[in-house]
Amino acid sequence: MSPAPLPTERTTALALAAALRGQLSAGRWAPGAALRQADLAAEFGVSRIPVREALNQLQAEGLVVIEPNRGAFVPRHSPEEVDEIFDLRLALESDALRRAAPNHTPATIRRLEAIQRELDHATLPADWLRHDRDFHEALYAPCGRRRTLDLIAGLRRAVERVYAARLSPDSRRGGWNDEHQGLIEALRQGEAEQAVRLLQTHLEQTRRLALSSLAGNSLENAAP
Repeated sequence: MSPAPLPTERTTALALAAALRGQLSAGRWAPGAALRQADLAAEFGVSRIPVREALNQLQAEGLVVIEPNRGAFVPRHSPEEVDEIFDLRLALESDALRRAAPNHTPATIRRLEAIQRELDHATLPADWLRHDRDFHEALYAPCGRRRTLDLIAGLRRAVERVYAARLSPDSRRGGWNDEHQGLIEALRQGEAEQAVRLLQTHLEQTRRLALSSLAGNSLENAAP
């Protein structure tokens, strides 16, 4: 049995897991790519111990798959898995928004508007993913349910690799913008159930586009 990592190694492993998590979400590695401990240790200037701990953490989050005697790999999500992820997102995010809506304030709505302006001008996939992630986090944050928010974040990370590999900021820019603006306006008017309905439409349209991209259809034909 390997010895327990020292505190400094554990701290390094947490930082490394955060770095790898971001790079996975940004699409640095294609689905099925190998994540070799020796290469990562050399790249980050650390020993293999924190690399192994970081990969174990990412496996627990569903972001990597570790196969005995083969190593760690970026998972390939099937259409069925992506469909299930969106079912879970719909349930959790609808509940989070319903709880968050009464707690939104003029300040939080201004925050959503500011993020949306950044999102409207995003041209690089990494910027688009980051701003879209920020928008949805700000949308649900007032619900105050940390465990729910953590689950939502994990589900989103699982599909961000599909976005990064197969979609772009222009895949459905107009539709996404209109739906986000509708969400902001519903929250401004205090219409919680209208906001939830708009969110569900938004997620269903994104599900459709993600599944269509996995099936190999063109982005233009997939977009409504």
